[in-house]
Amino acid sequence: MTSPTPPASLPDYIADGLPKQDDETLRDTQEYIDQLVADRERRQEEPVTEDELPDDVDVVEEDSDGTIYHEYRTCGDDTCQCMSGGPKHGPYAYRAYRDGDTVRREYLGKAPDANTTD
Repeated sequence: MTSPTPPASLPDYIADGLPKQDDETLRDTQEYIDQLVADRERRQEEPVTEDELPDDVDVVEEDSDGTIYHEYRTCGDDTCQCMSGGPKHGPYAYRAYRDGDTVRREYLGKAPDANTTD
């Protein structure tokens, strides 16, 4: 009987070390891995919290697809008033969502606002 082949994505230091472990350690390791996967799946479904978002944003909606928020931004043009303490541009709508352990954001477009500067 041949030994199982580790997946190509498994780092060598793990693939080399696992076969050297006793049965109890392998079972404990498998239980730990199952717990890690379950924890990641649980966190994936949690909404992104306000403390994980940029400062000074207005959260509009939270649902299973992510957290929608509006943000005013500077444009980076040194001659623009937004760079010298004047009003920033926006609001712009973003959706923040989880991708594994990372919070990602997606630009949704200009958000409606009566006091827009750009």
